[in-house]
Amino acid sequence: MSAAPDRSAPSVALAISGNVLLGTGLIFHAFLYNFYLEALHHSTLVMGHAAAALTAGGLLAILPAGALTDRVGPRAAVSTAAGVLGIGLALGAVTTAPAAIYAAAALAGLGSALWRVAMAPILMRLTTTDSRARAFAWNVGLLVAWGGLGTALAGASSGWLEGTLGVARLTAIRWALIIGALGSGSSFVLFRLMPLPLSTEHPGTATITTPRAQREGARRLLPLALLVGVWMLGPALAAPFFNLFFNREHGLSIEGVGTLLGAASIGWAAAVIASGELARRVGVSRLLVVLLPAFAPAMAGLSVAGSLGLAATLFVCQGLVAPVTNALIDQWLLGQTPPDRQGTVSSWRQAAADGSAMAGASLGGYLLTTGSFGGLFLVSAAVGAVGAMALIAGVRMRPVR
Repeated sequence: MSAAPDRSAPSVALAISGNVLLGTGLIFHAFLYNFYLEALHHSTLVMGHAAAALTAGGLLAILPAGALTDRVGPRAAVSTAAGVLGIGLALGAVTTAPAAIYAAAALAGLGSALWRVAMAPILMRLTTTDSRARAFAWNVGLLVAWGGLGTALAGASSGWLEGTLGVARLTAIRWALIIGALGSGSSFVLFRLMPLPLSTEHPGTATITTPRAQREGARRLLPLALLVGVWMLGPALAAPFFNLFFNREHGLSIEGVGTLLGAASIGWAAAVIASGELARRVGVSRLLVVLLPAFAPAMAGLSVAGSLGLAATLFVCQGLVAPVTNALIDQWLLGQTPPDRQGTVSSWRQAAADGSAMAGASLGGYLLTTGSFGGLFLVSAAVGAVGAMALIAGVRMRPVR
């Protein structure tokens, strides 16, 4: 048993590498797809519907994705996700009619949902309690860092194809999107090469042996997954609007905003990785209880920050709480889940997160339209404070190491 972490280290590396590679297509898509639709002379209405179709495809698939992961195993599920996501993104890069664009986006959303549900159970199976915090932290941290670097690479790829090869703008963007889709699809190879044990160390669930007992054990975690959704609503209210905030309120150019957000992503990635080492020493539950309350004061400070320097500092501070706690929340929830129900519980957690993101973006847009950035940030801080207290109560009732 003591040698398990050493034997599983190559598999952990393959899992994390596959995770980062699979995210490539979504990163390229997020940055370039509206430019692609613009080059096709589609309206912003089509852009909005395409984004909604991507989200809707994920939401419709996310709960079935949990059941599929438990039935076929997380490695088969994430391998399927790589293929489905790659195909959906590639189709989205070559289709031109709105109906086909929406269908391709929904297919990509399905693959994305299956990926997000399956990854946490994979890491749970590959790690022990001693190695788990580090693996989860590196998995999230590298993906956050690649989000910033991949966005820059997506823009550079499109520009290089257009300038160096002399192709039209539409063709350059299309090929850049296909490159991203191929990156996602090729992660299939890494996941298939990854050995995955049939079971994992689960001290808290060793007595749960029958399928009925496992189902009942998982159902008791549903309220905790809902608490995660309540907590995530606070950050979700403001997250889509920081680019406008720094542009309108502090006069940063679009390029300057991109530089600030990219630099912040690198800082957040470093914080996530460092949190993994800290969680190994103080415990996942204790670190969650300390970090969750940090969001609200930073967000409230943003509502009154007068200078760009202070606003940027507070933006970085509030922004690191969500990615750091995301890795810890996965360990906390799945650390008390029967192994054969980890896909189901992971799907509940992802559904709560996606629901919060959709509700937060909609409500945040309404608050900004009818008020100001200051009012939006105060509401975000208040909701975040309530959500943090609720989730802390849940963590204290059901702590894990």
